[in-house]
Amino acid sequence: MLLREPTRLLGGAVLLLFVTPLLAGLFGTVLPAFGLLPGLAETEGFTQLFNDSRFWPSVKLTLQTGLIATALVFLLTTLCLVCVQRTRIWRWVLASLPPLLAVPHAALAVGLLFLIAPSGWIARLFSPWLTDWDRPPTAWVVPDAEGVSLIIGLVVKEFPFLLLAAIAQLPSLHVDASLAIGRTLGYSPARCWSRLILPQLYSRIRFTLLIILAFNLSVVDMALLLGPGNPPTFAVFLMTLVSDPDSRAAASAGALTLALGVFIVFAGLFLIERLMSFWSQQRRANGHRGAGLKLFRAFGQWVISSVLLFSVFALIMLILWSVAWRWRFPSALPQQWSTAQWLTKSNTLFDPLLLTLCIASATALLAMIAAVIWLELERLQRVPKLNSVWFVPLLVPQVTLLFGWQAIALLLGIDGHWLTVVYSHWVYALPYVILILAIAWREHDPNWHHAANTLGGGYFRVLSKVHMPMLVKPLSQAAAVAVAVSVAQYLPTLLLGAGRYQTLAIELVTSFGGVDRRVIAALALLQSLVPLLAFLAALIVPWLVLKPRAALWQR
Repeated sequence: MLLREPTRLLGGAVLLLFVTPLLAGLFGTVLPAFGLLPGLAETEGFTQLFNDSRFWPSVKLTLQTGLIATALVFLLTTLCLVCVQRTRIWRWVLASLPPLLAVPHAALAVGLLFLIAPSGWIARLFSPWLTDWDRPPTAWVVPDAEGVSLIIGLVVKEFPFLLLAAIAQLPSLHVDASLAIGRTLGYSPARCWSRLILPQLYSRIRFTLLIILAFNLSVVDMALLLGPGNPPTFAVFLMTLVSDPDSRAAASAGALTLALGVFIVFAGLFLIERLMSFWSQQRRANGHRGAGLKLFRAFGQWVISSVLLFSVFALIMLILWSVAWRWRFPSALPQQWSTAQWLTKSNTLFDPLLLTLCIASATALLAMIAAVIWLELERLQRVPKLNSVWFVPLLVPQVTLLFGWQAIALLLGIDGHWLTVVYSHWVYALPYVILILAIAWREHDPNWHHAANTLGGGYFRVLSKVHMPMLVKPLSQAAAVAVAVSVAQYLPTLLLGAGRYQTLAIELVTSFGGVDRRVIAALALLQSLVPLLAFLAALIVPWLVLKPRAALWQR
C-alpha cells in the first residue's frame, strides 16, 4: 500500500506531461482565434480568414489532394492483399515495407521530384531515343497546379503504412482458412476477400486509415515540396498567416477550421462505412460466386510492383544526385561523379545531422521511459487503459495544436529552448511507442514474473533481467520508430524552435529550391539514413541480447 500511491503519482506525471501541451495547444489556438489573447491577437480572426482570396481555393485543393490520396492508399492496400498475397511477389513486398516506412516524408518528396520532374530520371530514361527531347519538356511542371505530384507523394509514402497495419492483422483473421472455405463453396478468391475477410479487416485498420486521412489533409512539409504555391494547400496557407503578426488571429481561426473540417470528413467516412456495410450485406446474401480473373490478378501485381519500384527509384535518385558532379539532360546517368559536396558542404550537412541525432536520441529515450512506466503501471493495475488519449496528436492536425502551443510558449518565454523542441517531438513519438509496445506488454505471460519472484527476485530485478529482455524485439522496434518520428518532425521544430535549430528536416525544406541540387540530395539522403540505421540496429540489438542467453540455455 505504501508503494501504490507513489506509483500512481508517477503514472499521473506521465499522463500530465502528455496532456498538458495538448490542452495548452488547444487553448492557445482558440483564444487568439476569438481575439482573447492580448499581445498576440486583439481581434477575432474568422472574418479576416474568410475574406482572404486564398481561403476557398486552398480548401478545395486540400480536399482534392487529401481525399484522393487517401482513397488511392486504401484501394492499393486492398489490391495488394487480394492480388499479391500468397504469390512470389509477396515476400519482396514484405521486405520493401520497413525501409520505405523509415524514410521521412520530406526526403521521399525530394526523391520523387528528382524522378518525375521534367528534367527527372523518368524523362531522361526515355530521351532522346523515344521522345526526341534534347531539353527538359515544358508540357508539364512539378509541382503542378492540380496537386497531382502531391497526391503521388502522399500515396507512395502512406501506402506502406496502411499495408503494414493490415498485414499485422492477417494472422488473427485466419486468412488461409477463410479462403479455403470460400473456394470450397465455389467463390473466386476476390469474392472471398471482399465478402469474408475485408469486412473484418477494415474494422481493425480503421484507426490507421483515419490517421492517414488526417495527415493527408494537414501535411505541411510534403505540401511545401510537392504542392502548388498559388493556391497552396490549406495548411501551407495557414503557415503564411502565422508568420505575419497581423494575421495571428486569422491563422488560429484557420487552424480551428482545419480541425473542424478533418472531423467532418471523419463523419463522412463513417457514413460511407454504413452505406458500404449495407451494400456488402446485400452482396453476401445474393450468392453470386463469380469467376476468378487471372488478368485482374496480374494487373494488380503489376500495379503494386510499379508503386513499390517507384518508391525505391526515388531513394536511388537521392544517392545518385548526392555523388553526381556533372549530369546534363538527357543523360540517364551522371557524366562525372564526385563526393566533393560531402566535404565542401560539411557544415551544411553534418551540423544538422549532429543536431538531429541529439534530438532524436533524447526523444527516443524519453519516449521509451515514459511508455515502459505507463505500461508497467497498467500491468500492475495502478493506472487505467487510455488507448484513445495517446492517439489524439495523430488525429488532430499539427497546425491546430502547434499554433496554440507556440502562442503559449511565446507568452511563457520558453520558445526556442532545446528542451521545448525535444518535448514537442516526445509528444508525437510517444503514441507510436505505446502502440508498438502495448500488445506485447499486455500479452506477456505473468507466470514468468511469478516464477522469478518465487526464486527470490525483487521487482526491479525481475523487470530488468526477465521481463524486458524477453521483450527486447518490440522495445528495439519502438525505439527505432521513435527515432524515425523525431527525424521527420518539421513543423514542431520550426514553430517551437524559433528558427534556432537547423535539423535535417528544417534544412531540407527551407533550403529546397535555393541550394545546389546535389546538396539537397545529400541532406535528404542523410535524413533517410538516420531512421534506416535505427531500424537496422533494431534488428541487431535483439540478436546481441538473446544470443548469449540462448547459448546459456544450451549448456
